[in-house]
Amino acid sequence: MGTKENLLESIVTQLKQGLWEMENIYSKRIKILEIENENQIHQIHKLKEKISSLLENVETLKKVNLDLNNSRELLLKKLNAKQERTTVIGIITVLLCEDEITNDDKVELIKQLLKLAVKEEQIEGYIKELMQIISDAFAFFDYYQKRVIKREIKKNYLFFHQLFITAQSHSVRKILFAYHSDKMKDMIKHLLDELIRSNRLYSYNDEDALNILLYIIYYNKIKEHQDNEQFQFFYNKDENYYAKRFYSLYKLYLYKKDRSCFYSMMKLFHEKELCIDLLKIEMAQSILKKFFKEEIGHHYNIGKKTQYMSLKDYRYRHPHYSELRNFGYQITNRTDEQRWAALLEFMKEYSLQATVNELHKRIRLKMGREEDQKRYANAIEKWSFDLRRLKEEYYQNDFPWPD
Repeated sequence: MGTKENLLESIVTQLKQGLWEMENIYSKRIKILEIENENQIHQIHKLKEKISSLLENVETLKKVNLDLNNSRELLLKKLNAKQERTTVIGIITVLLCEDEITNDDKVELIKQLLKLAVKEEQIEGYIKELMQIISDAFAFFDYYQKRVIKREIKKNYLFFHQLFITAQSHSVRKILFAYHSDKMKDMIKHLLDELIRSNRLYSYNDEDALNILLYIIYYNKIKEHQDNEQFQFFYNKDENYYAKRFYSLYKLYLYKKDRSCFYSMMKLFHEKELCIDLLKIEMAQSILKKFFKEEIGHHYNIGKKTQYMSLKDYRYRHPHYSELRNFGYQITNRTDEQRWAALLEFMKEYSLQATVNELHKRIRLKMGREEDQKRYANAIEKWSFDLRRLKEEYYQNDFPWPD
């Protein structure tokens, strides 16, 4: 019996020892698993933080990408619009500058543009460029070619004037300058009326306003507009210093017939002579006769060349002369420097390319026949000299130089 009890006790002791060891093993494994679990939980937290940060970055990138796409769309629209306009206007400009195309063909191109403007409503989107082309064309063509263009405009001038008044002020002034003649008097008056009624004058600067006012007085339209409140308001704006000053003097002279007002107006003419379009066509005496409807030679000695203009600045004022000659450019009675000064004035008003084309046109016309080459040898030499000088001093390879 004792032996059995001892055996059982031994077995129980061994079982207890085994269970204790197993409990120790499991306890260690549980601790290891707990540590591993804590590490995993920590890693999960880190991953969650990374995911959250990545999501924020993704949202930011989406927003940035959306902004970029919107900007891209806007740029593409602008680019496409510019390309569409450049395609039309660029081609026309290139054609008008091609030496191989005769001026008669260029006039025909302008005529077709004018016809297209009447038929195609969308041409209004190109009105500024169209106006620029038409107004610049008058600088390149001779008297008879200009007359062809003006005749085409005259056929639908009610339509064109609605478009012209929306163009830039300097283009409107070029059209008025080209119109200036007794035969175009009705068209000028209509364009002036439309311009005033449209209130486009409010976008004009002082020199533009002064020129429009002088046209209005010259063509005897002042009485029709001087009771117009908007007209009165515009020509009494302090910003329009010279326009306001001339308008006030003119009204005062008509009211009082005060000779001092007349002298003040002549002084203003002297100050702004170079920017007054009418003075590029008419002499001051003929202009003032229109203004005051009387002989004014005894008031002021303006029948002769005015002393305040030096020879190099003097411009011919003749409606049948080319625009370049109206700027004082000619071969006879001019030194090289006087011709050069006139060229630079013309270039400021138009462009280097327009100046080059004017000189090249003269050379090409006189080189056409052998007898003209001999007769105009001196003129051809001077024109060529001026052309070379322009190329040396101003040409930047920005347009094809004529052969």
